[in-house]
Amino acid sequence: MADMQFTERARSNGFAPTEHTAGSPRSTLQSSNPHSLHGFSDDASLSLLESPRPELLRRFQRKYTHRTMLIASLIALVLIASSTIGITLLRQKSTPTSSASGQVIFFANNDPGGQTNALRVTISSLASPPAGAAYDAWIINDSTEQVTALGNLTEKNATWSLTYNGANSNLLTVGDKLEITLEQGAVQAPAGRVILAGAFPVMAFQHVQHLLVSFPETPGKVGMLIGLLQQTRLLNNQAAVLQSVMSSQNTVLIGCVAQDMIDIIEGTHGSHYQPLTSTCISQSVTVTGDGFGLLGKGYVASAEEHASLALSQKDATNAMRQHAALMDIALANITGWVTTIEQDVLNLRAHPTDLTAIQKITTLADEAYHGVDANGDGQIDAVVGEAGALTAYQQGQLMATLTLAPGA
Repeated sequence: MADMQFTERARSNGFAPTEHTAGSPRSTLQSSNPHSLHGFSDDASLSLLESPRPELLRRFQRKYTHRTMLIASLIALVLIASSTIGITLLRQKSTPTSSASGQVIFFANNDPGGQTNALRVTISSLASPPAGAAYDAWIINDSTEQVTALGNLTEKNATWSLTYNGANSNLLTVGDKLEITLEQGAVQAPAGRVILAGAFPVMAFQHVQHLLVSFPETPGKVGMLIGLLQQTRLLNNQAAVLQSVMSSQNTVLIGCVAQDMIDIIEGTHGSHYQPLTSTCISQSVTVTGDGFGLLGKGYVASAEEHASLALSQKDATNAMRQHAALMDIALANITGWVTTIEQDVLNLRAHPTDLTAIQKITTLADEAYHGVDANGDGQIDAVVGEAGALTAYQQGQLMATLTLAPGA
């Protein structure tokens, strides 16, 4: 065998076969075993054997593309359906508040001291709450976290409303905002979704409080309109006393009542102010004003000033502008009537036997406090010649009106 010669075919990258003799070096490109892939010639390219066939690959690609498009279509349909359902639910959820609006007005309920102890909430375009739920109203103080429960709103003729009486408390000092919430069952504090809310304007409202709550420079630190209301009522009462003593022909007593009325009108800063003498006290004339006065630098001018200060703030509301103007009409009426009273009682003090002006004094004092129905329409309006201190006070309270809008 060692002497036997043999030949071996080999291919390398398409080169022609070469003859190798026994004992000569073997080519590094030589294959020692024939392939076992039947149906392929020895000259077939190995690249076709080592990769997928083109037709099969195209079939796989078409199948993958079809499956991808199907999945994408299903995802798109799910997204569209989810979005539609979500938008519908959001619209349904927002329906009770989207068009709802309301307001809160403050007033005094049988409080002779002039405290703003009551309020009324009125809301329109509000849908009925779900079963077992109710709309509750709250006054909230953000700084102290104090919450005042006002109760449930009730519906009548498509309007939701609530009237609350705070007894001896001034509701304009309780909190800085009011909220309407949707609550399930009885709750002690707001826990549900805020439906409507309104907040007092920070800068303008402090001057409204000077009118309706307190002011540090007045006697007893009363609000300007509260002092105005109290002193015009006192003036009206003393005018009635003057009329009652007119028939007595007691000139000392008449002079004392006249001086008392002057002190109420002018206050301690007035040029005609005089404290009541012991003689007057012996005549049982002991009721005096608080010393701040109505005219001059008194309550009328001070109320006008603080109403103007409220309107000068950038957060003043439309309600403030509207009702401050009407309040100013009432204050102008009061100034005219009380000025006439002052002139007449000064003349009466100097001539206590001249009683001709007493009836006019009595009438004007009543008009300064209550107002007068000048046109006979059955009501006293905030117009020239009609509105008095009660109307001025009411218009001042309306300056505090809150507008309720959908809450956060």
